[in-house]
Amino acid sequence: MQKKLRPLPGTESETPQDRRVDRLTLPSRTETIVRLPVIVESHVREGLIEKLEIITGVYLAESLVKVNKGHIITSVLNTREQEAEIPNPEVQLTELEDKDRDEAVVIGFTEQDKDRGHQSLSRREKVTDRL
Repeated sequence: MQKKLRPLPGTESETPQDRRVDRLTLPSRTETIVRLPVIVESHVREGLIEKLEIITGVYLAESLVKVNKGHIITSVLNTREQEAEIPNPEVQLTELEDKDRDEAVVIGFTEQDKDRGHQSLSRREKVTDRL
């Protein structure tokens, strides 16, 4: 049995020359990784997305992202019982200052080191350590 990979939500109606996404459809009660366009006037290459309730019960995750061809990849959570449709979604980024970039890199390395240290522990030791 072969599994067919689907494109990321937000890319289906897009042509190579068109950066716009007409609408984003999210299944009910899911967290979905999506590819969304950045607001056209933005010249930010990497930035921070603020946590945002897009529509009632649908949340854009706070995340550190890189812009690639005018788009970013992030997570959207739909807590509603029905499918949610978001017309013309665009993301506003907050530009990082140099000191913020350095801090993000240090935090990333620190978190990776913590995870590596826990690999040798049993599940019970990990749970006890977290308590």
